Amino acid sequence: MRKKFLCVLLSLVLGASLLCACGGNTGSGTGTVKFWVYGDESELEIYTLMTEEFNKTYGKENDITVDISTKPPGNYESLIQTVSTSKSGPDVFLVIEDNFKKWINMGFLADMTSYLDAVTDIDISDVYATTVDRLRYNIDKNTSNADDPLYGLPLDTKPSAIYYNETMFEKAGIIVISVDEENMDAWNKGEIADNRGKKKSDFPKLSNVTVPKKGYYRSRNPYTTDTGFIMPASDEVLVFNNRIAMNWDEVEDLAMIFTPAEQYNPEAGTKFGTDYGYFTEWWFNYGWSVGGDCLTDLSGEGDWNFSLLDASPNYYVTQDGFKGEYSGKTYVKGETLSHLDKYDVPAGQLMKADDEGGYTYNGNKIGIRAAVTAAAESGALIALPSTREAFTRYLKLGAETDADIEGEGGLGISPNPLTFSTRTRMNYFYSGKMAMLVDYSSYMATVSEQAEKRGFKWDVAPLVVYKQYVDPLDPDCDETVVVGKKAGQSNSKAMVSRVNAQNKEAAAKFMKWMASKSGQAIRAEHGHFPNQSSLIASVKFPGYAPANVKAFSEALNWQGAGDWWYMPDYEWINVWAVPLNSEVRNGKITYDAWKADAVKATNKRLKLY
Repeated sequence: MRKKFLCVLLSLVLGASLLCACGGNTGSGTGTVKFWVYGDESELEIYTLMTEEFNKTYGKENDITVDISTKPPGNYESLIQTVSTSKSGPDVFLVIEDNFKKWINMGFLADMTSYLDAVTDIDISDVYATTVDRLRYNIDKNTSNADDPLYGLPLDTKPSAIYYNETMFEKAGIIVISVDEENMDAWNKGEIADNRGKKKSDFPKLSNVTVPKKGYYRSRNPYTTDTGFIMPASDEVLVFNNRIAMNWDEVEDLAMIFTPAEQYNPEAGTKFGTDYGYFTEWWFNYGWSVGGDCLTDLSGEGDWNFSLLDASPNYYVTQDGFKGEYSGKTYVKGETLSHLDKYDVPAGQLMKADDEGGYTYNGNKIGIRAAVTAAAESGALIALPSTREAFTRYLKLGAETDADIEGEGGLGISPNPLTFSTRTRMNYFYSGKMAMLVDYSSYMATVSEQAEKRGFKWDVAPLVVYKQYVDPLDPDCDETVVVGKKAGQSNSKAMVSRVNAQNKEAAAKFMKWMASKSGQAIRAEHGHFPNQSSLIASVKFPGYAPANVKAFSEALNWQGAGDWWYMPDYEWINVWAVPLNSEVRNGKITYDAWKADAVKATNKRLKLY
C-alpha cells in the first residue's frame, strides 16, 4: 500500500527520473567501498577508528578497502539526494531513523536482505534486537514486521534516561542512594554498600528506617489524599534511589518540590532557582509501559489506525499459556495483549476505527472479548490503564492548571514543549531551571562540562514505569500488584546502501563487520555504547560519564524507535500534536474539543500511507 504518499513524494522530490532508477552492477564482493559519514567530533573519530581496523583485518583478508569520507551534517541529506541515482555516490552511508522510511520511499536505499544473508562468516546474533528490528520495512504494505526486508544494520544507538540535579536534591533534604533492587534487603541490614560505596549507616536519618524498594520514597504518603500536594515536613524521610524506576505518582510528587507554584512549593524559585521540576518531551514510556501505542495495524497488513486515545484497558499476562484468539499467539508472563487479541473481533476479520478512539465490526461498536474479561476475573490477566489514560497522565505534566483535560486541570510541573523554541531543553536543565530531564546519552559530556562550570552534581536514573503497589496508602509498602513494561525510546544511526551502489556484496561485508563484536568492541574500548549486549560490561566509559551510567546501557535492551519512525513522514504526528501542544496544554481549547477532531483527522492522514 504505497498509495498516494509515494506518488506525491517521488514527484515532488526526485521527479520522474527516480522512477526509472535501476539497481546497477553490484560488484564482486571485493574492491573499494565508499563510506560517507557525518557527526560530531567524537562520532567521526570512532567511525574512522572502526574503518581503519576493518581495513587492517577483515578487509585486508578479503581484498576490501573502505574509503571513509566526512560530509557536513547540514548538507548530508541533500548530498544523498543528489547522488541517489548516480553510480558515483557512496556504497555505504548513514541514516537516522527519522529519515529511514522516507528515504526508502524516495528510492534512496537498497534492500540488503540477500546481501547480508550471504555473509555467513560474521556473527551478529548478539546485536540488540530493538536496534535491528527498526531497520526492517515492507514498502508495499508499509509495515516493519520481523520477516520484512532488512535495509541496513545499526552502527550506534543513544538510549535515554532521567538526568537529575543531585545538588538540588540534597538541598531539598533528599537522601540519594544507588542500590539495585535485588540488593536492598542486604543494604538495609548494613551488610553491603551501595554502588557509590555508601552504607546505610552513612545516613543517620535512616537509622530507624527500612527503605522500601522504590525510586522515590516519602515516609508520609501524599499520593492518595484529597488535599493535593503537601510539602515534606522537616522531619520527613525522603530517599531517591537512582537504580530503581519511579512510578507515575513518585515522579510527580518529587517534581512538585521543585516547582515554584502556590499549590506546590512557592519558595522553589528562590531556594533552588527552578521554574519546573521535571520534563519529558516523549509520551512513550507512559503509553508503552501499559502495553499501548499511538498506532495499531488492524490487520497486520498496514491498515494503520490512530490508537493513542483508545479508552479500553490494556491487559498484563500473569502466567504463561494465555492464547490470543485473534493472533493464535501463546503469551508468556509479563507480556501485554495485542490490540487485536483484546478486542472482540473474529480472527482474520477487520475491525474499523470510529471517530472517538473506539472500534466497530459489521457496523456495531465492539468491546473486550469475553475470554479476556473472564481471564481478568480469574487473575490470569490484570487490567492496566488504557492507552488514553496513560497519555493523559503524561499530558497533564506540562498542561496549565486551568487546562481542561477530561474535566481535570493540568499539573504544571513541566514546561510546555513550545518553551524550547528559543532555548534547548538541555540548556534549561543544566542552567538550573529544571530538576529532572529525560534525554539521550549523547548529552553526557555537555552536562558534565556545564556541571563543572556551574558547580553542581548530577547523575542519571531509569525512566518512569507504570507500577501499582499492593497498598498504595502505606508509604513503606513496596510489594507490587503489577509492574508495567520497561519502555522508552533510543535514537540510532544505521548503515545503509544506495539502490545504485556498485558494490553491494562488499558493502554488506563491511556493514556486518561494523555491527559485529569485532567492530563494536572498538566502540566499547573508546567509551561508546556498543550494539552487542555481551560487550556492555567491557565499555571503558570516559570520565564525563555519570556514576550510574548503566541506567543508559541497561536501557539498550528494551528501548525502541519513537513515533517519528512509524511512518515515512511527520505529517500524521503534526495533525494531532501541534494543536495539542499549542492549544490544549495552554488552556485555549479543552481536551475533549481536541480529541473530537484528532482521531478523525489523524486516521484520514494515515490512509495516505
